[in-house]
Amino acid sequence: MKCLPISKVFYPDFYVDIEMKTILVTGINGFLGSHLAKRLSQNYHILGIEYKPENLFRLEGFDFEVFDSSNESIRNLFENRKIDFIIHTATFYGRGDEDLPQIAETNLFMPFRLLNSGIKNNVTAFINTDTVLDRFVSAYALTKNQFREWLYFRRNEIKTINMQLEHFYGKGCSNSNFVTAMIERLKNNDPVIDLTAGEQQRDFIYYEDVVSAFEIIIRKNDEIATGSNFQAGSGEQISIKELMLFLKKEIGSSSELNFGAVPYRENELMKVGTDSGGLRKLGWKPKYGIKEGVLKLV
Repeated sequence: MKCLPISKVFYPDFYVDIEMKTILVTGINGFLGSHLAKRLSQNYHILGIEYKPENLFRLEGFDFEVFDSSNESIRNLFENRKIDFIIHTATFYGRGDEDLPQIAETNLFMPFRLLNSGIKNNVTAFINTDTVLDRFVSAYALTKNQFREWLYFRRNEIKTINMQLEHFYGKGCSNSNFVTAMIERLKNNDPVIDLTAGEQQRDFIYYEDVVSAFEIIIRKNDEIATGSNFQAGSGEQISIKELMLFLKKEIGSSSELNFGAVPYRENELMKVGTDSGGLRKLGWKPKYGIKEGVLKLV
């Protein structure tokens, strides 16, 4: 296959001439996938996989080549393209109308097939987007945990890197996202917002900090051992109750916050233990604290 041309790549402190590498982003029209594709396209050739590639509304103005997630499409993709990195961001949370087979297909079986293809086609690294949630909190968490185990099991066949993300958010995130949904409801002055008691601690991370974490993982790939697991969070914790009271005050909402109306989920995570030390050793540091980040949306 004909190689892509030599490209001058810019990093903050130096220029370097390298052959432009190709990154395959799954879920490229998703909130995280689209932001990754746009940022990484400055230095890399980007291909995408999307469950329904007919309406790529988040990619408007960008001319990415996007494939559907069928077996045949993925097989043709690897037969005709040289791929250096796979970033798997596609996911179903189960917050919409997705049934269990759809959740398992997107979170477990589809990335498993991609992992096989990556091994067969000498892909440099498979970078997985993961959760910090306990496996039995939801079908989403269970399937993500199961794939993480497969990823580690096959670490000697391909370099595998796992990225456990805290709750990320930002402008353009869907209304199924907690922060986005709560801001909208508070702005709409919903009469009553039913919530849990709100004692659970969470670490919310702004999407720009998540994107920069992936950037440094790719750029410093040679320094990272296969099977590595990284966690990305803002480094701060806030209770759901404190966050909601803060948002209500900043928005000036008249909504009543009905704490305790919703029971906690079984195996609810009450306190996060995210450790971003591995990313910080690579030179990454989040720019936004929790309140600073959410205020950018408010």
